[in-house]
Amino acid sequence: MRIIRTTFFYVFFFTWTIIFFIVFSPVKFFTRNFVVKLSNIWSSAVNFLCERILGVSTIVYGMNNIPKDRSILVASNHQSAWETFFFTFLFEDPIFILKKELRLIPIMSWYFKKLGFIFIDRRKGLSSLKHIINSIKKLKDKSPKTFIIFPEGTRLLPGEKKKLLTPGVFAIKKKLDLPIIPVVHNSGEYWHNKKFLKTQGSIQMNIFPELKTQDKKTFFNELKNYFYCENSNH
Repeated sequence: MRIIRTTFFYVFFFTWTIIFFIVFSPVKFFTRNFVVKLSNIWSSAVNFLCERILGVSTIVYGMNNIPKDRSILVASNHQSAWETFFFTFLFEDPIFILKKELRLIPIMSWYFKKLGFIFIDRRKGLSSLKHIINSIKKLKDKSPKTFIIFPEGTRLLPGEKKKLLTPGVFAIKKKLDLPIIPVVHNSGEYWHNKKFLKTQGSIQMNIFPELKTQDKKTFFNELKNYFYCENSNH
């Protein structure tokens, strides 16, 4: 049954995605607002397929912890590709902070650029961090935005832990006074990373209150506690 469900999902997913992005490939001629709407349509459809065909649904706790009418930085754990489309569906117009290699994806990279996604070049270190901070500042000064970063820097298996999280998260908080909202989920238990078969069930996502500490060590200890402690699950 898993094989049938997963096969049907990917047939519909790739058919829908290829047709959709071919039809709407002239991205550079579209306004950003129109591209945001297209992004919402695509992600909503993928979420629908995920629920109806794969049988993978999502329960979100703590939506009330998201500040209203101000920019925020969502700091999420990273277990699979699921986060990309679901966060787009959940937050409507998020700005992702991603590794620069994703700029090479055909057509999608044009969308990333139009949507204002920010890319990290880890080899450039401090200059890359300055670029991220300046980019966030420009965007948030125009209107409230939801920025999304994965402090682990790569996808991890459920139960796997990263000893050091990306230090840039705290730097962004300090430089821009941007609320950091921890988000924790268990998507890897159902949307298995880099594996064809998916498992039916409900992904649980917890949105926690803003990390308000101004001490760097305490900040990362608190964030890691959310990411890796069992009591961070609802």
